[in-house]
Amino acid sequence: MNVRAVVLDGIELPPASELARGADIVQAVLNMAERAIDRLRRQSSAPIATVGRLRGTGRGVHFRDLIRRLESEHPITLAAPFEDSELVAGAAWDASNVQGLTSAGALAKLRWSAGADDLPMHVHEHSDRFIIVEEGRGFFHVSDQTIDAFDGSEVRSIPARERDVFVFTRGVVHTFSTLDEPMTLLSCQMPYLAFDDPRQYRLPSFRWTARDQPERYTPTVACDPAWSVLARH
Repeated sequence: MNVRAVVLDGIELPPASELARGADIVQAVLNMAERAIDRLRRQSSAPIATVGRLRGTGRGVHFRDLIRRLESEHPITLAAPFEDSELVAGAAWDASNVQGLTSAGALAKLRWSAGADDLPMHVHEHSDRFIIVEEGRGFFHVSDQTIDAFDGSEVRSIPARERDVFVFTRGVVHTFSTLDEPMTLLSCQMPYLAFDDPRQYRLPSFRWTARDQPERYTPTVACDPAWSVLARH
């Protein structure tokens, strides 16, 4: 995989004071996802996956507090299996069922149990994804290969940590997994298809799960290659 950088600036939520209701929070996160996906599509007509980082821009800014307020006003119950994995549970705030929302998308909450490594590589052919790691840690597995050419030989495993953001367009072969810790994701699905919709995902002919794969690389600790300039004289 060639290492490239894309610029997706201005992907941010409005001030917390403007998010008075749980519905406002859902709409704001979906708007942020729509902007990111639109800008990503302008930079690549082919399926593409990127990773970034969610950061507060001032004192007293806590994204998790917004999600807790949303869950308090609009509680949802996570249910397993998710995409045939009993170790993954999920539920969604569907914009069509939340009063005042206009988006065709949904904000899903997905929880990977510790040791959830059985969800195979797959693609979403009818929707794009903007995924925030709310808490915990695991791995995002992704390939440059198309679903028809996928043979498991070109898979990257990227650590997924709290506040990491993964944005990818439809057609990207991918999956997530966990080891010793659970992981909770907030997944903007644009547009939303019900979890039991047969168009939700498709598996390649070659089945690849993290459980069946030996470690393919030597683990290291390194800084991200993309740095933001904060001041310049």
